[in-house]
Amino acid sequence: MHTQSLRDATGLSQALRSRRRELGLTQDELGQRAGLAAKHVSRIENGTHEPRVSTLFALVSALGLELVLGEDGTVLRAPSVGDIF
Repeated sequence: MHTQSLRDATGLSQALRSRRRELGLTQDELGQRAGLAAKHVSRIENGTHEPRVSTLFALVSALGLELVLGEDGTVLRAPSVGDIF
């Protein structure tokens, strides 16, 4: 999956669904990985429910993704070892 800039809940729902399908997972399988019911995954993907932050992190982790914040048009880079020490 490539880097995506998401600006709203609809984009988030679509990105989660797309990644799940890319991995060949059913909603039930994703739910099991994230500790959620398949029905809950379905509502999030369909945009009828906006997940809590903890639920979002569980889904992101279960899908092998990472959540990165940055300024508009800029993705923050992870610090190098030299930046830390």
